Amino acid sequence: MKVIRVLVVEDSAFMRRIISDIIREHPEIEVIATARDGVDALEKIKKSKPDVVTMDLEMPRMDGMETLQKIMAKNPLPVIILSSHTKIGSEVTLKSLDAGAVDIISKPALSSSGTASESIEELKNVLPQKIKAAAMAQVKLISAEKPGEGKAKNIPQVTKQVDEAARVIVAIGASTGGPKALEALFSRFPANLPATVLLSQHMPPGFTFSFAQRLDMLSPLRVKEAEEGDALLKGRALVAPGGYHLVIKNGRAHLDTGPRVNFVRPAIDVMYQSLLTCEQKILAVIMTGMGRDGTDGTVALKKKKEDTIVIVQEPDTALIPSMPAAVIKTGLCDARMSVEKMAAEIERYTRILS
Repeated sequence: MKVIRVLVVEDSAFMRRIISDIIREHPEIEVIATARDGVDALEKIKKSKPDVVTMDLEMPRMDGMETLQKIMAKNPLPVIILSSHTKIGSEVTLKSLDAGAVDIISKPALSSSGTASESIEELKNVLPQKIKAAAMAQVKLISAEKPGEGKAKNIPQVTKQVDEAARVIVAIGASTGGPKALEALFSRFPANLPATVLLSQHMPPGFTFSFAQRLDMLSPLRVKEAEEGDALLKGRALVAPGGYHLVIKNGRAHLDTGPRVNFVRPAIDVMYQSLLTCEQKILAVIMTGMGRDGTDGTVALKKKKEDTIVIVQEPDTALIPSMPAAVIKTGLCDARMSVEKMAAEIERYTRILS
């Protein structure tokens, strides 16, 4: 197996050491260079030719966003952003996904004494998996948004929509590469979608609130970060908060802090398992991501609720094709397509199920 070559870009010497030490614990990953800022990073990329770059956003001389834009313009590479999850930080981090970053990780904050105030163990669990996923990215699909893309379109929403219980649930799961694909999907949904949408996107705590707001601005649907007890209503979408499994109990949303499944929380499989006993009909949608989260849940849904429809993103169009490909291998996939065609097909199937 080819060893994944990583460039670590971080202005904090302490965090550079932490990140590098975590990577060195995995023989299939190696740190080939480190950089203190964006200027240094661009030089190191020329010399070292890394497979993956991990990068902070707040740096002197040239910050992470400007550096990312230059990387994407000259020589696109899989870049993972490590960022704090303050309100401002989460909004900027989400913009980095538009600029071409493939994934984000919540960075442990440092106290005034220079120690990690949040658990380094979390970073140890997440970082190697994210690097491995990034190394699998289809580089031809890594690109920055063109001017005007990915921006809020101020789509008029239905302000006097009657709250009507949904008889169909569109349950969407995504991981690496998901945010940009989901923006493309949600922007194409009709406001009168006859279903409620549940979304489990692998994303760390602190970022999903801003992400839900972003989807709400882009989509005719009303989108919000899920809260305990939320009802399942037509034309509404609930986004699983980072750090919680989104499950359905007694016909309402429930935020579950149970164990991670497939190394993640929220997990798609946990969401799907919770739908086995619900009265609504299910349309399961699996999009870009590494691993097989969602596959076991899909199998269970098809077995228990035979009228379940399963749609996957065409693997060739997914930044990371592993998750949709795993579902296709089960033979239970009803349709596979690009994101651009997915919204229309979801609407068509939900009307059939209704």
